[in-house]
Amino acid sequence: MMKIRNLILPILLCVPMLHSQDESEVVVQPPTDIEILLDLVKDSSTLRTKDDQKRLDDFLANKARQQKLLNDAKWLLTKEKNREKVLTKTFEDNDKRLSDLEEQLNLKVGTLGETFGVVRQISGDAKSNFNQSLTNLQFPNREAFLGELAQRKALPKVSELEQLWYELLNEMYESGKVTSFNYDVFDTSGSSTSTQVIRVGQFNAVADSTYLRFIPEEQALEFLQKNPPGSRSSLRGLNAIAESGYAEFQIDPTRGSLLSLILQNPGAVERVNQGGIVGYFILIILLAGLIMGAMRFRYLFDSKKVLDAELSSGVFTDATPLKEIEEIISDKNSSNLEQVETKIEAVLSKIGPLYEKNLSTIKLLAAVAPLLGLLGTVIGMIETFQAITLFGTGDPKLMADGISQALVTTMLGLITAVPLLFVHNQLDTRSREIIQIIEEQAIGKVAAKEI
Repeated sequence: MMKIRNLILPILLCVPMLHSQDESEVVVQPPTDIEILLDLVKDSSTLRTKDDQKRLDDFLANKARQQKLLNDAKWLLTKEKNREKVLTKTFEDNDKRLSDLEEQLNLKVGTLGETFGVVRQISGDAKSNFNQSLTNLQFPNREAFLGELAQRKALPKVSELEQLWYELLNEMYESGKVTSFNYDVFDTSGSSTSTQVIRVGQFNAVADSTYLRFIPEEQALEFLQKNPPGSRSSLRGLNAIAESGYAEFQIDPTRGSLLSLILQNPGAVERVNQGGIVGYFILIILLAGLIMGAMRFRYLFDSKKVLDAELSSGVFTDATPLKEIEEIISDKNSSNLEQVETKIEAVLSKIGPLYEKNLSTIKLLAAVAPLLGLLGTVIGMIETFQAITLFGTGDPKLMADGISQALVTTMLGLITAVPLLFVHNQLDTRSREIIQIIEEQAIGKVAAKEI
């Protein structure tokens, strides 16, 4: 205890001394970061408390006004509910009244309702038919009337029924009439020019001696690329119908369908083009065979003519077989009969190739042509099977080219072989006839010399 007291005493003695020293030297210490943070937290808490208190005071001050707004909203809700009940009852009453009026309308209309349905149906059908008719080019305004009448919900007027009747009768009249009018026609280049068009009923239209194609979707006319085969005379007769009043004319009762199918049929040149290269080779063979046949026919014809003249007159032309035979028989130096026969046989052996020249070539061409046709058939079938492999059998048009080549080449081969065989037969007959006459003359002269 004593020791503790002894320690406390110096400490207490030092305290006054330290105090006296602080008073003599005052040092201001700057606030620390923690002190600054504490001050900021204290100030923020004070401001937040003031704002909360202000909002609370404002809410309490506006409580009466908010209550008034709530009461007004409840009053409006009650008013709208009452209005809803009134409108619902009014709607039900109107619906019931509408049903009664519709029933009365049906009773008053009676059979007119069915009549009106028929009128609408006829108007719709007439509009569709008129749109596909050539007469619509001259009467384009009737479509609007028929379309409006077909969609009408009210009963038509008597004047409208009379107009519908007139349009139907006018279509019947125009369908049997040949008339002319000016209209814009498209040519193959796509440009249109105003042209005088002759309309034959609702079947065909003609301009500048050329058939026209009617395009219903665009209500337009365009020139065909070519006229159907054998139609020139009828087109000329149609142009002169105003003078004679009667003309024979080819019409299409299907309104262009048959005409389009006819124009799709290929012509002779197009048929040949379908045969391809093989077809061209076959035609070259045909042309070469006919040229050689014509030349040989002319040569044999002239030889036969000269031979007949020599036999009838007894005067032999130089360098002819009969002249050579006559010179051998008349030769005095050839007294040996065997020597004379040998010379005559030599002459006869030369005339065979002379008159039978190119006959074997023509026969060969006649035999080669069907073989080339068979080759074209094989090539065409190969192309057909390739098309089937690539595209299947869904579209027959994809196989048409190969089949056309196969059939056309076969046809060309037969067409070439038949006339060439006929030419070969005729030339062979004529050459044999001439050779036989010369041989008979030679045998007769040798027999006369022996005697």
